[in-house]
Amino acid sequence: MKAKETLITLLAFVAIGLTSYVAYRYERRPDPHLCAICNRDVHGGMSYRLEVSGHTEYACCPRCGMHYQMQNGGAVKEAWATDLATGQKIPASEAYYDEGGDVQYCTHGESSVQRTPEGASVRGYDRCLPTLVAFKERAQAEAYQKIHGGRVLTYAEAVESARAQ
Repeated sequence: MKAKETLITLLAFVAIGLTSYVAYRYERRPDPHLCAICNRDVHGGMSYRLEVSGHTEYACCPRCGMHYQMQNGGAVKEAWATDLATGQKIPASEAYYDEGGDVQYCTHGESSVQRTPEGASVRGYDRCLPTLVAFKERAQAEAYQKIHGGRVLTYAEAVESARAQ
């Protein structure tokens, strides 16, 4: 009787182990190379990282990251922007942002008009526009603004702008 119980226990452990392995192997994990919001490529100089209830989500730009924060409310524990000037990760709430500059990082190479045999399709809305880029220092954001245009915003102002979009 003891051998039968031991064998059943051993088989149960093997079944649990195999099930755990399969679940881990095929679990959907966030892809650090694709934006969690718009599925565009995440580029190092623009990325926005969100710590969400035990895992990390990646966004292609601060605007997409802020949209994610609005959709997921209290689930976001921390948000990190990338300083465009240095590539350094900085707390998103401490960054300064340039909104609406003339460089469109996320949509680079994408045409606003697509021509197909059926006709033309015009992109009327893009979550990543107007461009929102982060800087650690206000002076860096202002220097970028002088070259590329736009307006310099604090974190609270940038979130409000994303909310209004």
